[in-house]
Amino acid sequence: MSLFPGSSSSTRHSKTDRWIVNYMTMAAGLFAFSYLVAYVWNSDNGTRGATATLALLAGVKAIMSPTAHGVLRGRAMVFLSLMFCVALLNIVVSADLVQTSLRWLLWFGMVICFSRIVGASDGSWMDALPQRLPFLFTVIYVTIIVEARFNANPTNVAFAYHLSGLYGNLILACGLFAAKFWQRSVWVIVGLVAIFGSGAGGALFTIPIMFVPYILYSASSMPVKGIAVAGLLMAGATFFLESQLFSQFLNIKLNVSATNSYSGLERLERSKEMRLQLVQYGLALAQKNPLGTGLGHTYSDSISHDMGVSHVHNGTVTMLIELGFPGFAVAISMLLWIFWTILRSRLIKNQVKGFYFTYFFTIFGRSLSENYTPFDLGNYFNFVFLIMTAYFFLYDRSARFTPGSSPRPAVPPGRMGPPRPGNFPPRPWPPPGVRPPPRRPMAFPG
Repeated sequence: MSLFPGSSSSTRHSKTDRWIVNYMTMAAGLFAFSYLVAYVWNSDNGTRGATATLALLAGVKAIMSPTAHGVLRGRAMVFLSLMFCVALLNIVVSADLVQTSLRWLLWFGMVICFSRIVGASDGSWMDALPQRLPFLFTVIYVTIIVEARFNANPTNVAFAYHLSGLYGNLILACGLFAAKFWQRSVWVIVGLVAIFGSGAGGALFTIPIMFVPYILYSASSMPVKGIAVAGLLMAGATFFLESQLFSQFLNIKLNVSATNSYSGLERLERSKEMRLQLVQYGLALAQKNPLGTGLGHTYSDSISHDMGVSHVHNGTVTMLIELGFPGFAVAISMLLWIFWTILRSRLIKNQVKGFYFTYFFTIFGRSLSENYTPFDLGNYFNFVFLIMTAYFFLYDRSARFTPGSSPRPAVPPGRMGPPRPGNFPPRPWPPPGVRPPPRRPMAFPG
């Protein structure tokens, strides 16, 4: 029986694959609870506790997992070596040595643990996790909205609504790849309602960005479907912007802020002029610190003193400030290398590539107006992105070394060659020199 309704019923999930799905499900619950702690008690201890717990569980599982020989070799070691050089330089120049060291230690630990775990899996967890993600994101979204409604701290309210907008985008993005049509319809509606309820303008304008890889995937397999999706998107956007719903959408957070005696800072931050000023300030700060300020929001004191906010509201600029120009160049190059490796892989079908890049474009589109980076593991969506990236980047290698999925298949019953003279065993199948059949490409069920 499959782990999730709608996935392939013939798929047999290994213990490692079941663990991955259960781990990511538990992670969603931990982060939902951590957001509750952060808003009710005005503390980040909940998020730190959830991250530490997940890191500990991943470490124990990685140690207990069967050794996937060769997974962390070749291009994986090149990637880790270059990122280690970036981390070492970043720690040396950091304004907060302890904070930056802990951030890098957590990031490297999770990358190595996830790589080892997915290298020991057979990949069947990808049948279940994408189908479960819309529900998990909905649980987190509801938790954030409910807690924001009862919170009197204006800073927490603003952060909650911004974050809920991203989870609304992720519900929509993952819902597009549900196994059945009625499931896709339900999750698309839930995602759009969640985006509207967040009142986050960045979430609204992320929708066309996240649809780019989805339309390209649809057009590659069904051109009519791609054109239809693009047309519906344009028609829906035009209707929404011209209707009264748009003005109601923009007033959602303002009404909530007024109820909580919130100042005009939220209006200022949401304005286009303020966003541009923050980006310009961030670029100037990066020029003053060309080697970076260190990973972990180490520039928050400076920008709070000068601009009255805690960050620059742009994930790309934040990476540039924290990593510096050399670290930023290496990190972006590594990310592009990973994307290119995934795109050119023949073992990963277009549907799976479409899901992965739709997920990434959703986070990237939201990072243009908020402070989300791939190095921040204080949010659930980055855990999902990290484990999928580790698996897809190492997919060819993990397929080669995963027990039971080697390119040379096991000898089928009745296909052994005739007995050889002496005590030699029968000849294996296929005979030497005959190329074995290729491994079946990975694809979603349905």
